[in-house]
Amino acid sequence: MKSRSNWFWILLCVGGIGALTVLAVVAFVAWAYFDLTKFNRLSDTHDLRDRTQKLAETYLSKRTSGALVVGVVQNGKLKWLGFGQVTPGSTSAPDSETIFEIGSVTKVFTAIALAQLAGDGKLKLDDTLAERLPAKVTLPEALRPITLVQLATHTSGLARLPGNLDLSDANATDPYVRYTSKELYEYLQTARLDSPPGKKSTYSNLGVGLLGHILELRAEIPYEQLLRDRILVPLGMADTAITLSPGQQARLTPGHDAKGQVVSNWNFDVLAPAGALRSCVGDLLKFIQANLALTNHTGLDPALKLAQKPHFESWTGNVGLCWQIFDAPGLYRFHWHNGGTGGYASFLAFDRQHQTGVVLLSNYGDAMAGDNSLDNMGMELLKLAAKVSWE
Repeated sequence: MKSRSNWFWILLCVGGIGALTVLAVVAFVAWAYFDLTKFNRLSDTHDLRDRTQKLAETYLSKRTSGALVVGVVQNGKLKWLGFGQVTPGSTSAPDSETIFEIGSVTKVFTAIALAQLAGDGKLKLDDTLAERLPAKVTLPEALRPITLVQLATHTSGLARLPGNLDLSDANATDPYVRYTSKELYEYLQTARLDSPPGKKSTYSNLGVGLLGHILELRAEIPYEQLLRDRILVPLGMADTAITLSPGQQARLTPGHDAKGQVVSNWNFDVLAPAGALRSCVGDLLKFIQANLALTNHTGLDPALKLAQKPHFESWTGNVGLCWQIFDAPGLYRFHWHNGGTGGYASFLAFDRQHQTGVVLLSNYGDAMAGDNSLDNMGMELLKLAAKVSWE
């Protein structure tokens, strides 16, 4: 029973690395359709700051030693608020430079790197696994035609996690750190698909991890350097990284499980492109600004546009290159992604129609409890930001 419990824990924990995103898709669809009337009736009460504070206080009321930072973009103006305690027992609240694990929000950075390499002609979105993996990897026939865009839209048919990922008690606190390309290649050579490629979008950490590995092979540089050179440095995101400097490590708020106990940080090897980044609200607000403005001053705009474009459509919402997209025609279009590791939860979303965006970072592992409170708060704030000014 304990082993099965660990499986459940891991599948939820990756939340953004896992089941939390799947649950969130369904929740967001239901929320949006039932809430359109409320959205239309919103007026500018000039109290978005106060509303943000109330929502944050409600969230932290059940997370007594938690840290939460909320960032908002409205028509080019950036606002943020920090709540709780940056470390257990501290009297200091987290700020815009406090660093959190962001889990599966990493995936949108992987997707933008894909879009950049495609724009540079180094690969194509419809390149296949057979074309892009080393010749030594003997793929089953069903996997050979899977394309890079299918990996980025979760339509590859690959499982959520590789079957040979060690989820035993010994690895449960840091499940990805020892999973290398050797284990990945061994798994792919015997893998079976859950569905035919291109037919439906089913969330796969394995798929995006594999995608990022292919990108680093093509670029001939490590994944973290690929992101740094092509995205993070151009956007001035100096505090977004996998490997933290000593100064950044000192600003990393400790992660907590659902019971409030401090837990280990998560580290990654070959599956890093699925969820390894750490970041802060200050950096992620810059990232949202870039996705909203698209002014071409960084050279990133073609890749950002390509990633935002719907590449798979379904009744539950469209999917860009890793972006989840929800449309309420005539009202808004939300691009969003959430993330979660054993001790952290994150949410990032933007609405180009209203030039708004939100970032929420928490040091509680909500995914462990199947809790999407942070996602709900983020969607509520994004909706409010379209109509209600900060003060």
